[in-house]
Amino acid sequence: MSVASVAVIPAHDESDTIEDVVRRAARHVDRVLVVDDGSRDDTGARAEAGGATVLRLDPNRGKGAALVHGLEAAVAMGAERVITLDADGEHDPDEIPAFLAALDAHDVALGYRHVYRSGARRALNALALFWFRVLDPGIRDTICGFRGFRAGALAAVHNSAGGFVYEHEVILRAVAAGLRIASVPITTTPSETSHVTPREMLRANNHFDRWVLRELGSLPLSPWRKSLLAAGCVAGLALGAPLAWALGPAPRKS
Repeated sequence: MSVASVAVIPAHDESDTIEDVVRRAARHVDRVLVVDDGSRDDTGARAEAGGATVLRLDPNRGKGAALVHGLEAAVAMGAERVITLDADGEHDPDEIPAFLAALDAHDVALGYRHVYRSGARRALNALALFWFRVLDPGIRDTICGFRGFRAGALAAVHNSAGGFVYEHEVILRAVAAGLRIASVPITTTPSETSHVTPREMLRANNHFDRWVLRELGSLPLSPWRKSLLAAGCVAGLALGAPLAWALGPAPRKS
């Protein structure tokens, strides 16, 4: 049996906020699916209390893997449109209708924020956004997890990149496939801490550079944009690859 819309919410140790997020999201979609990503608290039980269907992963596999499992489950439910949002309350579920409306004329809807974290992370976000906007000037935010997808677009953006990199590659694949991308302004309530480490950000930037250089010939871009991207990605790897080597591999999840 198909459903018009499903909200997919990846969650890891978010028992304080998940029930409220689920209840509010449920006002705007037909089903809410929470992917309990190896939580050590009662996140899953709280999500069920709020009315969500819960998919449990054990052990913790990271946000990218949780989103992949959640999107696949939403498609299996017969969803026509899928909304993804965070479990920590940073995203306002009452803004879901804006994403559903954007999907009337677009394949992918990307939330964008007016306020970013400060310091080094803000600078790195701005740098990444500059290069994404060379790919598509309509892109306004590269890492916001509040997004919407037509079900038919999910096969094109599917990828197995883990962690923070996953959300970057979704956009890269959407551009490469020529999908219609909308940017949806959102309000946010920033959390006190970020799950994204500097190591993850560096890995994502290096991944962007390698992906673009590999796929550059097939991207639907003008010659000057391709030339600028090629130069920028080569320079980025010249700096980023040695730094990633110096930092070493990320610690394995327990």
